[in-house]
Amino acid sequence: MAKKKKAPQLDAWCWYCDREFEDEKVLIQHQKARHFKCHLCPRRLNTAGGLAVHLGQVHKAEPTALENTLPGRSSFEIEIYGMVGVPDPDLREWMARKGARQAQQQPQTQQPAPKRPKIDKTPLTAEQLRAQLEAHKALMQGLAPSTPYAPPPGVAPGAPPPPPPVPAAPAPAPAVPPPPPPVDTPAPAPPAAAAPARRPRRPRRPPAAPAAPAAPAAPPSDAPAAPAAKPPPRMAYTDLHLNPDERRAQLRRYAYHEHAPRPHTIGVAE
Repeated sequence: MAKKKKAPQLDAWCWYCDREFEDEKVLIQHQKARHFKCHLCPRRLNTAGGLAVHLGQVHKAEPTALENTLPGRSSFEIEIYGMVGVPDPDLREWMARKGARQAQQQPQTQQPAPKRPKIDKTPLTAEQLRAQLEAHKALMQGLAPSTPYAPPPGVAPGAPPPPPPVPAAPAPAPAVPPPPPPVDTPAPAPPAAAAPARRPRRPRRPPAAPAAPAAPAAPPSDAPAAPAAKPPPRMAYTDLHLNPDERRAQLRRYAYHEHAPRPHTIGVAE
């Protein structure tokens, strides 16, 4: 179940349009957007006097009346910023209306739940503890603890109560004759043990094919044997300071030679 939202507290009031707001910051933004906005440009001013100065200096226009106001409250003569500058009679009238409205809404508010009673944590006396113990014993024995325990005559009032009487033992039950002995009957044979499940045999492999006869050895010949193929040669580079490209750049045919500039011969008479 969703919680009910509390009604907002309306603590600010606009004198121009008789509207209420939560605080004065919201009221000032409302006045700038609804009453102090220039109708010739998007400019918003803070007060009616500032709007009149803006109209005269920027637009060269005469201020006539404020917009979105109640009849009789569109004058530029009253300087109001938020709730500062509101005429006193109008302000007192609004405060009286606000108090009457809050008085009507007060009975409708939900009453708070009653608080839990506080638990008395004072230590008990020895007599109170003894009385609670006796009441607990009487409750466990099934007796009504309505009346306090009264000691029998001849017993001190502070002495503990006597132990409860021990109930009498129940009378023994009549003897029952023993049952007749059972007739000898052959015992049933135990069930034969189930034979263990045999593991399935694996299929035998087919016999291997006979090996092919070995080829006859070649007769020895006097021709020399062919030399074995040599592995390709590997390049060994032992310079640890320059790589092959830098060594190649140092060769004479790759050296850079700066040529002398050619003289300009254009326009020179021979």
